[in-house]
Amino acid sequence: MLYSIKLKLTIWVLFIFSIIFTTLGFFLHYELSEIVIGSIDTHLHNEVQFIAGFLRVEDENIEVELSGVEVGEYAIPLSGHYYQIVLSDGRIIAKSPSLSIAGASLPVIKSDSVPSYQTIMGPEKKPLRLMAQSFKLSTDTVTIQAAESLENSYRILRSFGNIMLIIFPSIFILTGIGIFVITGWSLRAINTFSRKIEQITEMNLNERIEDKGMDRELQSLTVSFNTMMRRLEKSFSKQSRFLSDASHELKTPTSVIKSYCDVTLGRERTPAEYQETIRIIEKMANEMSDIINRILEVSRLEDKTFSLKFSNVDLMDIMKNVMRMLEPFALSRGIKINLSCQEININGDRERLIEVFTNILDNAIKYNKSNGRVDIEAGSREGWAVISVADTGIGISEAERERIFDRFYRVDASRSVVAGSGLGLSIVRAIVNAHDGRVEVESKIGEGSRFQVFLPLLPVRTKA
Repeated sequence: MLYSIKLKLTIWVLFIFSIIFTTLGFFLHYELSEIVIGSIDTHLHNEVQFIAGFLRVEDENIEVELSGVEVGEYAIPLSGHYYQIVLSDGRIIAKSPSLSIAGASLPVIKSDSVPSYQTIMGPEKKPLRLMAQSFKLSTDTVTIQAAESLENSYRILRSFGNIMLIIFPSIFILTGIGIFVITGWSLRAINTFSRKIEQITEMNLNERIEDKGMDRELQSLTVSFNTMMRRLEKSFSKQSRFLSDASHELKTPTSVIKSYCDVTLGRERTPAEYQETIRIIEKMANEMSDIINRILEVSRLEDKTFSLKFSNVDLMDIMKNVMRMLEPFALSRGIKINLSCQEININGDRERLIEVFTNILDNAIKYNKSNGRVDIEAGSREGWAVISVADTGIGISEAERERIFDRFYRVDASRSVVAGSGLGLSIVRAIVNAHDGRVEVESKIGEGSRFQVFLPLLPVRTKA
């Protein structure tokens, strides 16, 4: 469950939501506080300006007529609404009945002509918002102080905080449930995708996942999965065909060995007959050993668990050596070999390249017509050394051209006529690929085939 995408998405969204909601809560609390305190400050400022309008100077004495002010909240003792007027020497010359009746005063705070605001503890140790502003008269400077209780304001802020504490967990829980449900609903396509994959086994590797109607995010995954399945199906098919062909190739010598053993052991034999049987068994065992060794060689080549001995090699010299080795075989079948080759140097493994061209030329002779011809050409083209081996043999159909490089595969028309393991061209392609080259085939049924091997030329060095 800890590794559930649904749970992870829910946790991450709730985490982000918590940060946003907490930040928003603090921001709203701060803004509400500014609004509430700001409204009190505005009211206090208006009260101070109103009281300042009652100040008079008569006979160098400051007089205040506040009968019009001493009403309402100002007339109720300790009501939370207060004012007082202070001279420059600190003497209080007037204050609201809400203070005087209770025998209380506001703390005298120095100020100037610019209004100043403070939060103080007033009578009964309750918080007050205090504004003070000085006014210069002809005889003295007078400071007017007005204060208002903050209890109601703090009560509003506490109520807001309590509401947030109730709303936040509720929204948090509902959001979590909603996200969990929505995420599960959104991920149902993955569950469907998973169930379809579970239904695919080695028996139905040809099955594909239909990407039509799928969410866009899953379409690329579906395409990748189907591509992987095509490669896997092809690999399984090759493996199955390989096992079938390997069994077929090994079955013949095994059957021969068993037959000769059964016949020989059926009755007493002369020493000469036993020796003949052993020679035949040895021959079949050698054939089996050769097939097994070539299978292992192809596997090492294709898995790249071998190392090439690279050196500067001359392809013309290699082709001449291969031609000399196979010329007696060609002459025995009445086949003429023509060589047209220029000196070409590449970086390659000489022994492996000899194996490549021996296999190709051997096939060109094997699958040729009696009194046929093999033309070998070697040249360079656009940074590649190109070696072409063309024969006048039976040809290969278009459908079989790619399969001829598969292990144990031989063209059907040749199976009953020409003996062979069907591993030669697999080895050819693996070695050429290891040289960063490629093999191409052109063929027409009844006219012959042309194998072209492309190998990278050595880089041309320019003189400084």
